[in-house]
Amino acid sequence: MTCARCNEPLTYNELGLNAKFNAAREKLCIRCLAEKLGVTQQRLREKTEEFIRAGCTMFTKE
Repeated sequence: MTCARCNEPLTYNELGLNAKFNAAREKLCIRCLAEKLGVTQQRLREKTEEFIRAGCTMFTKE
């Protein structure tokens, strides 16, 4: 699967971020998702780590 905006391949964690923060049908890479949400890529990476620590199975250590 690729990003709906830039066509980059999506990672498992990017798909998880889309499920958590992007209710739209389009799946976005971390760069495009951060832009859409008005946050930094670093903030989304931090949220990914929080979800991993919380045991969410939608994310994995890469």
